[in-house]
Amino acid sequence: MDREVLEQIQTERQVLVKKREALLKSFTMAATSGKQKRLSALFVRICQTNQFLKSLEQIANSTPEITSGKRRYAVSSLFLYESFKKLTADRDEEFFFITGNEISGVFVLDQWAEFAHQTRSGVGVTADTRSTHKLLIKLEQFGHRLLAHFHSHPGNGVHSTHPSGIDENFQKRLESAGHVAVMAIFSRDGFIRFMRMDQEIDIEIFGEGVEQHAPGIYRLKNLD
Repeated sequence: MDREVLEQIQTERQVLVKKREALLKSFTMAATSGKQKRLSALFVRICQTNQFLKSLEQIANSTPEITSGKRRYAVSSLFLYESFKKLTADRDEEFFFITGNEISGVFVLDQWAEFAHQTRSGVGVTADTRSTHKLLIKLEQFGHRLLAHFHSHPGNGVHSTHPSGIDENFQKRLESAGHVAVMAIFSRDGFIRFMRMDQEIDIEIFGEGVEQHAPGIYRLKNLD
């Protein structure tokens, strides 16, 4: 791994360490004031930050498989669990974008980028076009890219994660426009399918609680 990449990783690590210090300070203040809801939210963010610091360390100590030609994505198991909770909070389908860091050719999925929906139901969700355009413009302004889009499907089991024709067409449009985004479809019982239409992908999951079911397909093990 070259010096420039290592310096970039070190910079990202310093940012995350400062973020964790601020979160710990806020956590202490919330504990003093007895704000339980605020404590729970801060605890989740502290755990996520610790997980991404660990991810950076693992990436720094590994040699990227550049010769494979595959796009590489990394995500923490905790982030997948929290995303699952948001996606299955009610009976309607849910959909949001994901952004994050890009380190040594690895796209780290670590931040929700949400937008308004036009319609939501138990069998489909439609994004508000104006809202999604504003969000993409905002990502561009801050130097971030659309790295993934997560959405839920009705039903249980791995078969319920198969993309619909609408899902495939949306992914094709993104890829035609040059986006690096990967699609992830969540079932109601914790199966997750990651995929792109143009090529194979590598998914690296840091942390425990997730098992691989098949290439590109994973299952959350601890939903009880």
